[in-house]
Amino acid sequence: MARLVRIPRHLLHITIDQLAEHGVSQAARDQLRSLIADLPVVPPAELSAQLIGPSEVSLPCLAVLARHVGQGLRDHNLTFAHDRARLSLDRSKLIFMDGTELAQIVDERLARETVLFAFDAIPAVVDLLIEREAVRLASFVTTAAPFPELAHWRIVQL
Repeated sequence: MARLVRIPRHLLHITIDQLAEHGVSQAARDQLRSLIADLPVVPPAELSAQLIGPSEVSLPCLAVLARHVGQGLRDHNLTFAHDRARLSLDRSKLIFMDGTELAQIVDERLARETVLFAFDAIPAVVDLLIEREAVRLASFVTTAAPFPELAHWRIVQL
């Protein structure tokens, strides 16, 4: 089974305040803060977003976003951790992958896990993103230009 969480090691513990050290402008950090402020513990599909900008800016921002959402998912899972049967069925998890790798993987978890993060997303993953949205699962992608098929998603200019 493929490993579906592939956050680059150097970005595993990055915080929003450390983004400046990675060349992320104040304006981009403010955009990210605004997005994060609007997210509940477990974000629904309606809050999916496209983070638009160069990879050297968007990837660290996506890692911070994934860390924030991951902490929320952990807290959500802890609310029923005492019920092992429910935990095995209802546990919320995330996926974090490069868009090119994501497009090449065939794994039912891609359309099932609670939140998907794809950096440098490519057009080949748009069908998967639409499929996830149809079953009310949130996704967050980075790309240099917005995908027209996902124009109804929130657009975060970095």
